[in-house]
Amino acid sequence: MKIKPIIGIIGGQGRMGKWFVNFFRQRQFEVLISDINTKLSSVELARVCDVILISVPMEVFEEIVRKTAPFMRREAFLTDICSLKQKQVECMLQYAVCEVTGTHPLFGPAEESIKGRRVALCRGRGEKWFDWWKSLLSSEEALVFELSPQEHDFYMAWVQALNHFILVGIGKSLKEKQIDINKLRMVATPSFERQMEIVSRLVYQDPKLYSTIQMSNPYTLTVLDTFMDNLDRLFATIKMQDDQKFIDIFRQVQDYAGGLCD
Repeated sequence: MKIKPIIGIIGGQGRMGKWFVNFFRQRQFEVLISDINTKLSSVELARVCDVILISVPMEVFEEIVRKTAPFMRREAFLTDICSLKQKQVECMLQYAVCEVTGTHPLFGPAEESIKGRRVALCRGRGEKWFDWWKSLLSSEEALVFELSPQEHDFYMAWVQALNHFILVGIGKSLKEKQIDINKLRMVATPSFERQMEIVSRLVYQDPKLYSTIQMSNPYTLTVLDTFMDNLDRLFATIKMQDDQKFIDIFRQVQDYAGGLCD
């Protein structure tokens, strides 16, 4: 393995693509990029680069991999930064003969540093490049952890799909009732104010990406079914004015939430 492998980033003009271009260049790596209007194509990157990182929308991911991966050398390394991993890792394994790892940076392009940020790695094929990639990220003080692609997507259904579902639901309800934002802020408790701050961040997000995360995760419906079942029971408890039942439910939540305080 070269001490400083040549890095190719497909989708290098997107927001996260640019973030990783800067990440590698700041560490003195030679970085080549391809995108819709670049001189170099993704196939040209695949032919010459030691490492290919794919940073494209999930809806075009398979097309890009199918077109690009077969041109990579067996001794090269292919990874991606999609928000889901099960189908993505399978796709890369299918079309590439080189080493493969799924990567999910659990942060956005507004972050100035990877220090203290979580990065999930999902093994696909090979050890050499996996160890190199994990070591590089860890050396920059990223919080790197390993999951299988299946585990990754299951937990992302809770972390992303359910979380986004709740945030959009809150925003839509406030919008539907035309709640006065200024008055809402006046009476907000600290916990509700934090919740509204998170809802406000949706202004800067890509609706298409959020839709893809909801629709593409194979575990989304299972998680949302569980959530909605519990909401229905909680709503029925409040509607019936069953004080003791509500307290029992609340104590069950407290019992689980205690582990979050560790």
